[in-house]
Amino acid sequence: MEAAADHEPAMSVHNTTVLIIGAGPAGLATSVCLSKLSIANTILEKEHVACSLWKTRAYDRLRLHVAKQYCHLPFAPPHSPSLPTFMSKDQFVAYVDTYVSTFRIQPTFGRHVTSAAYDAGTGKWRVEAQAAGGRREAYVAEFLVVASGENGGFDGVTVHSSGYRNGSGFSGKDVLVVGCGNSGMEIGLDLCNHGARVSIVVRNPFHVVTRGMVHLGMQMMKYMKMEYVDSVVASMANLYYGDLSKYGIRRPSDGPFTYKSTAGQTPVIDVGTIDKIRAGQIQVVPGIKRVKGTSEVEFADGTTRRFDAIVFATGYRSSANSWLKDFRYIFNEEGTPKNRTPDHWRGENGIYCAGYSKMGINGISNDAEAISQDIMRQIMKKN
Repeated sequence: MEAAADHEPAMSVHNTTVLIIGAGPAGLATSVCLSKLSIANTILEKEHVACSLWKTRAYDRLRLHVAKQYCHLPFAPPHSPSLPTFMSKDQFVAYVDTYVSTFRIQPTFGRHVTSAAYDAGTGKWRVEAQAAGGRREAYVAEFLVVASGENGGFDGVTVHSSGYRNGSGFSGKDVLVVGCGNSGMEIGLDLCNHGARVSIVVRNPFHVVTRGMVHLGMQMMKYMKMEYVDSVVASMANLYYGDLSKYGIRRPSDGPFTYKSTAGQTPVIDVGTIDKIRAGQIQVVPGIKRVKGTSEVEFADGTTRRFDAIVFATGYRSSANSWLKDFRYIFNEEGTPKNRTPDHWRGENGIYCAGYSKMGINGISNDAEAISQDIMRQIMKKN
C-alpha cells in the first residue's frame, strides 16, 4: 500500500473592499479615514506591533523636527499643551498607540506579503501573504493601499541607522557616518558626545537650519508664497551659520522649502552638529570610492583612512517593488511614486500609496484623506 502523498494545506482567502499594507502612521491614518466613510478595510503588518519602525528601529535621541501642530493624524484631538513643541520619539509613539486604541484599529499582524497583482478579469487585487508557521493566505480587494513606507564587504563594525540606538559602545573609536541627512548629522553628534572620533561623509549640497527657522517658515507659508518664505529662512540661516563651505558643506541654489518640494531633499535641522564641525571635533569627508580590506576606506579625493566602525545613515529604500508585481501602476523602478506631488498618491486600477510624499506626518494625513475620498468616489461611481 502506497503512502499518502503530502499535500500543502489549502490557502485561505479573505475578501475586503480596501487592503492596506503596513501599520505605520500612514496605514493607520488611511484606515481611520476609510472607516469614517464606512468603507471596509483590512491592514496587513509584517511585524507584531503597529508603528514598528518608530518602536524598534529608531535611535534613542530621535525627536520630531517639525512642530507638534504639524504632526497631527486625521480625526485625532489636538496634542496636549503639556507636550513640548517638538515631540520625542517616545511621546510620538504614545500618541500613535492612543490613536490605535481610540479608533479601535485592529491590524492583522505577522503577515509577510509575498506578492500582489492586479487581476484584469475581475478588476480586483490579489495579495498573498505568509503567516506564522508558514501558513499561506490570500486577500482579494477592490482597492490596494501601499503604506509600508521606505524599508528597506566591510569587516569592521557596520550598522544601518535603523539598528543604531546610541553611541555608548563607540567611545574612543574612529567612526565613519555615511549620510549627511538629519539622521546622519544627529547620529554623528551623539557619537561625538559619547567620545567617538567622528567623520561624516558629505557629497551633495544641503541646507542647514534650526527647528525654530523651520517652524517660522511653516507658519509663514500659510500666508505667503514659498519664494518669499525661502528668502527669509535662507537669509536667517546665512546670518546664523555664516559660510559653511570652508567646512565642506555647500548650500543649494534653491531655497530650503523649494529644494525640498522639487528635489525631495529635507534641510538638515541642526541640533548641535555644526558647532562640533566648526570646533574640529567632527570632520567632514568626501564621498566614498570604495572600502578596501578589513577596515580601510578610500575616498573620492584619493585619500584613505582606517575606521573601527561605519554607520550607514543613507535612509531607506522602498521594498514594495519586490512583492508588488504590478508596481508600474503606482511606482517607478526606484520604488517611488511615478506621479509628482500633489498626485503622487494615486495610481491606476485602484492602487494607491500613502506616506511617500516626504512631507512628514502632515503629508501622511493629507495622503490618507485624499485616498479615502477618492475611493469613496470610485465606489459611488460603480454603484
